[in-house]
Amino acid sequence: INWDTVETINPGSQAEILNPLRENTDVKLTETVREYYGHLGDSKSFIEDYGDIRVYTKLGKYTGSYIAFVRYEMKIKDIYTKVPGLGTLYIEKDRTSGEYEVKTDPDEELKEFLPFISTHEDVQKLLEATDKEYESAVQSDALLRESLLDLKSAYEEQTGSR
Repeated sequence: INWDTVETINPGSQAEILNPLRENTDVKLTETVREYYGHLGDSKSFIEDYGDIRVYTKLGKYTGSYIAFVRYEMKIKDIYTKVPGLGTLYIEKDRTSGEYEVKTDPDEELKEFLPFISTHEDVQKLLEATDKEYESAVQSDALLRESLLDLKSAYEEQTGSR
């Protein structure tokens, strides 16, 4: 058996009381998330910046893994009002190097775990608070509202979805 590849389940990771949502204090993990969003902003021509990034975590399914709920303020080019948003990332810590890595292609088991964790009451409160801030920002700025509608239309045309 190669013990480096054996996944150990985080006990209690599914129980909200044993796995509360916490504001992250691990500097390396936060830096990994900031780098990820920095690259994400670079790749989108209409996004100027992701700022005021705050990372909240829950233990992931396996030891050394985390579900990160990332609260940010997205700055769209030529729009004054920033758009509050909340992203979700699955992060794993490499056992050898100790470095964190954002998993952009999680396996099926993790894809099922994430929606389950999102039903936890503490996560729901964070989602609701972010939704309220988003709605407030959109209501306060007509130019932002128009830009978001334009972006949605462009996305729908590009993907063929409605």
